[in-house]
Amino acid sequence: MKFKSIFVMSLFFIAVHISAFDVTGDHFDAKFKITSVTLGEKYSIINAESDAAGQYGKVYVSYKLKNTSDTGGTWTGQGRGISPEGNLARGNLQGVWTRTGKIISIKSLDDVTDGINYMQGSIDLISGDIAIEVYKVD
Repeated sequence: MKFKSIFVMSLFFIAVHISAFDVTGDHFDAKFKITSVTLGEKYSIINAESDAAGQYGKVYVSYKLKNTSDTGGTWTGQGRGISPEGNLARGNLQGVWTRTGKIISIKSLDDVTDGINYMQGSIDLISGDIAIEVYKVD
């Protein structure tokens, strides 16, 4: 009984700290627009593009969202960006997602040509708008 109480209190403590997690520091914001959606039985693929995504310039992304429930799961993706100077960046993207109503929240750690980025954002399934924040990981 004592072990069970300690276990439950530990879970509560962890949950409080996880929900309080806040990312700060140098970052850039980017807006994307969904260009297509492909549906599968246990996944959806969302393709999008942005005209200006930080140092990456014009960016195309593809998110493959796998369902572990009706309201969340994991995802993988690819990103390609071309800066105004002609520099090409490639990224392997991997993260988790949750859905509340029409909004999908996404978080990921991305292996990009110039290093590792942490990304968080939201996808509005009605408007087709995607808003993200990208942080460089040292």
